[in-house]
Amino acid sequence: MKRCITLLGLLLLAAPGLGDVRKSSLATIRAGEWDRAAAAHLLRRAGFGGTPAEIDRLAAMTVEQAVASLLDYETTPYQPAPPEISPQLGARRDRFARRELSEDERRAQQLERMRLERQGLEETRLWWLERMIRSPRPMEEKLTLFWHGHFTSGMREVRNVIFMKEQNEFLRRHAQANFRDLVEGISRDRAMLVYLDGVRNNKREPNENYARELMELFTLGVGNYSEKDIAEAARAFTGWSYDEYGFQFRSRNHDYGVKKFLGRSGKFNGDDVIEILLEQPACSRLLARKLLAFFVTPEPHKQLVEQLAKEIRRQKFELKPVLRTLLQSRAFYHPDHRGTLVKSPVELVVSSIRTLGIEARNLKAIERSMATMGQELLQPPNVKGWDGGATWINTATLFNRYNTVAALISGSGRRAGEPTQNMTDEDDPEMTMAGQMMTPAPRSRSGRASQPPYDALGVVRAAGLREAPQIVDYLAGHFLAVPLAGDKRDQLIAWLDGGGRFRIDSRDAGDTLRMLVTLICSTPEFQMQ
Repeated sequence: MKRCITLLGLLLLAAPGLGDVRKSSLATIRAGEWDRAAAAHLLRRAGFGGTPAEIDRLAAMTVEQAVASLLDYETTPYQPAPPEISPQLGARRDRFARRELSEDERRAQQLERMRLERQGLEETRLWWLERMIRSPRPMEEKLTLFWHGHFTSGMREVRNVIFMKEQNEFLRRHAQANFRDLVEGISRDRAMLVYLDGVRNNKREPNENYARELMELFTLGVGNYSEKDIAEAARAFTGWSYDEYGFQFRSRNHDYGVKKFLGRSGKFNGDDVIEILLEQPACSRLLARKLLAFFVTPEPHKQLVEQLAKEIRRQKFELKPVLRTLLQSRAFYHPDHRGTLVKSPVELVVSSIRTLGIEARNLKAIERSMATMGQELLQPPNVKGWDGGATWINTATLFNRYNTVAALISGSGRRAGEPTQNMTDEDDPEMTMAGQMMTPAPRSRSGRASQPPYDALGVVRAAGLREAPQIVDYLAGHFLAVPLAGDKRDQLIAWLDGGGRFRIDSRDAGDTLRMLVTLICSTPEFQMQ
């Protein structure tokens, strides 16, 4: 409980103020402000962290080059094996044949389909988790996670894993395209049409669910539209449906009458409504606030929101140049904005694996650990997505967070003959000599292979460190987004030194250093990024 209180205290202290103009500046940081700590910050926020070698590689670049290396990910090939989803789930159902079945046969058929859906859901979750952990294009997956929390759908309501995978792939393809493309595409997305009842929206009985959330959560925010606007927008989206091939417009179900929407009048359809929404200043502000809260600071100041909203409008909602400006900005790298975001369970687990540089062999156990912390992929709690921030932390989830990371560090044993060092490109059968990811052979993602422990000793030796203060400073600097308080640093140094007994070449040095890393990762500071 004390750690929960301490962590909440860190959140309160991190609340942004007005004093320094750099906090709200979108100007590119100066060359002298770009250093190794800034490179590590970029990797944490725009990806899921990285190893010392990956941080060093970025730090050797200019900020423009470093941001481009993450943002221009299309130039890096990566195509993992798709999730194994039963072909039966995509087959067209024969309703006439079903009528010939007995009640017991129909029930058995339904139970089998439910089993295959559950199996497909698990495989799809593990497929996405594997992408986040292994992809050489981490920002692609970070953006997909962002949009999954913005344009929310859940498997429990959709009940079709093919639709959910389809939506995930759509969000990934358009992750840094034009926001207009995202809104238009998600409005036609089969999972969303089911999730928010768009498929039930027809001129005889307009369903307002999608129109309401489109304005409240996706584009404008509360207070920028009326109930009448919702009703008129719902009429514009009537007839939007789907079949086994994808989106389908059912013209006989569409209301072709005149609608009055946000001060405009016309025979609007859904695309017209979307265009009008993007013309509202509130739309760019909502998008700016969401991007800042995800990438920069949990409570962005109004001045910074307005500046980014202006940039969004200037770029005509093209996301890639907006993201480039944001990730190069002085506001992004400001010291007061570092270590201010609580890691979601997905970010905590994936960033721990990527920062440790370890191989994740038991994806199923890792995915289940995220669920115990309150985050299930493809199943946000409601249409608002995850609340995030301090809501991730309570007495139950905090201990699960600590224990999960500790287990990744200590490992679960290794097979006979396996080395203990961290995985390298040469050890990885999915990597070429050039270090580029190749398409892996199909394999089960739900295997339970044991995982080797983190080789802390190898990392410390590679850095040429021998003394306790050097080792603590190096490891704390790598794993934490903000410096350790002086008393915590002193305690860790005293613990490692053991009254002068620690020796880097002793037989138990590896276990001792692993425990040190566990202690560092059990601080409240490690929960932040």
